[in-house]
Amino acid sequence: MTAPFTVELDPTPGRRQGEERFVLHRDGGSREVVLHDYATVYSVPGLYEEVVQQRLQCASPATVADAAVEAGATIGVTPADLRAFDLGAGNGVVGEELTARGVTVVVGADGIPEARDAAHRDRPGMYAHYLVGERLEGEEVARLVREERLNALVAAGAVGEGHVPVDALAELWSAFPPGSVIALTLKDGGPGTGDHDVPDVEGMLAGFDDTSVVVRRRFRHRLSMAGTELFYVVLAAVKR
Repeated sequence: MTAPFTVELDPTPGRRQGEERFVLHRDGGSREVVLHDYATVYSVPGLYEEVVQQRLQCASPATVADAAVEAGATIGVTPADLRAFDLGAGNGVVGEELTARGVTVVVGADGIPEARDAAHRDRPGMYAHYLVGERLEGEEVARLVREERLNALVAAGAVGEGHVPVDALAELWSAFPPGSVIALTLKDGGPGTGDHDVPDVEGMLAGFDDTSVVVRRRFRHRLSMAGTELFYVVLAAVKR
């Protein structure tokens, strides 16, 4: 079946991820869209998957899902026993990867209502709860963790610069009980780039006496629109 749109990526070199853009041809018209204008991207069914997952070969959703399962195995928790909070859930791409591995995805969260609406449209029934807000209410999260028996906090590219701040992540993680796992993918531009997401999160996790990192790998997150390889680090830890 032919998609009801086509896209042309802008290969201009030197742009940051938040500055990348493409031309969307749809309904007889064309418009330029900034890739991180998620409200616009999510409004078109299949557009995020076409641009980010297929054209730019994004590996973060699959990588973070694998890391969550791997971390669970280190403490004897099977995928079927994991009940996940999907932070920065978007339209459910990460949740879909978790579900494919046998994880029960219970809660999604994102900063914009358009993400929630797209998740319910594209993957109906995946999330029993979907929270919206730039910074989530700690009491609400703690209640959901207790009532829904959540034991996995997962975020692909949702923590760090321009996204969920590290102190907010620490507040969320503090609500999870012993026997829980956290799995994240984080931007890693390498030495001299000024990227500090990885050391900031590692420092945050080290601040929890009951938490230990069990997975740490550098991987190719995706291609830039200019064809450059963009690398992230996947981190997973367990709360004992």
